[in-house]
Amino acid sequence: MAVVRHTVLGIMSGSSLDGIDLALCTFDFDPEQELPVRGWSIAASATVSYPVDWRTRLGEATSLSAPDLLALDAELGEWIGRRAADFLEGHERPLLAGCHGHTVYHAPDRGFTLQIGHGARIAAHLGVPTLTDLRSADIAAGGEGAPLAPVADRHLFPDYRGFLNLGGIANFSFRRKDGDLAAGDISGCCQVLDRLAQLAGRPYDANGSLARSGSLLPDLMQQLDALPYHDQPCPKSLSNQWVTDTLWPVLRDHPGSVADRLCTFCTWLGAAVGGELERQYTAGGYAGAVEILVSGGGTHNAFLLERLQASQPGGGALTFRAAPGPATDFKEAALVALCALLRHFGLPNSLASATGARHDTLNGALYAA
Repeated sequence: MAVVRHTVLGIMSGSSLDGIDLALCTFDFDPEQELPVRGWSIAASATVSYPVDWRTRLGEATSLSAPDLLALDAELGEWIGRRAADFLEGHERPLLAGCHGHTVYHAPDRGFTLQIGHGARIAAHLGVPTLTDLRSADIAAGGEGAPLAPVADRHLFPDYRGFLNLGGIANFSFRRKDGDLAAGDISGCCQVLDRLAQLAGRPYDANGSLARSGSLLPDLMQQLDALPYHDQPCPKSLSNQWVTDTLWPVLRDHPGSVADRLCTFCTWLGAAVGGELERQYTAGGYAGAVEILVSGGGTHNAFLLERLQASQPGGGALTFRAAPGPATDFKEAALVALCALLRHFGLPNSLASATGARHDTLNGALYAA
């Protein structure tokens, strides 16, 4: 089969509750190849911020009754569908769209995950088939349902061995020598940093300036180390509820200043990330330099990036490359578009090596226009 160019819209709602990312992607695609993406680009991209009332409603979604949660699912699908349709005006009509939705529950140990944002309503507004529910088939196959990022790492960034996403949650991928990707969620990231900054009256800590002004709190470092999740081996995944109910209270209730807590969390996270990547580097039998591609909102936090590099993983053999731009800033939206296209051609869009599932899986509920 010849290489054919397809246009797909990817829509991502992150755990930081800042809004939705939209990426209109083009993929030069040959489904008969082991790596079917022969080239790709982002033709257009945008972030649409959630209004304050939507941030509040989504943040309180776990407290809703079943009927109210279903209503919120429908309303969010309506809201996303309208914004996505506005975004597409003046652009090429895509073959299909993928929407990750907003995660309300993620409990693979209990056999379920839930991302809201009604796919049928989005499809009705866009007039193209729309894919949602990108994690459930993996969980049904015994996996964590996360992280999904290794799918993008495998197909879109084949020249890199290591990857780090600093989104609402920090997660990594590391390419083994056999081509498979090990992966896992490390801890909370931007959603924690933003919450701390908001205690100081700022929406976020721009460039990490407030964290840079702080001092290290050794007892807080110890409390973060002591959380049982942080000792679990990969593959593993996190829910927003764990971040809210377990991680956040440790930082929220510490008596240190906001600047000191930010400084400490950035330093702790840099060490945690460095330690995990060093384990993967050693397990993979690598020698010599490996460059880690960094994406997500955390790439705009210079202090956090400095703490990452200061951890000196692999004795300094691992270095971090943060290159803000559409390909990395909208990497998760491009991932969702890619997952939709893989599903369209009946190809796996979740990797067992990353999630712990029994086999690679084909995920997604498809809603016709």
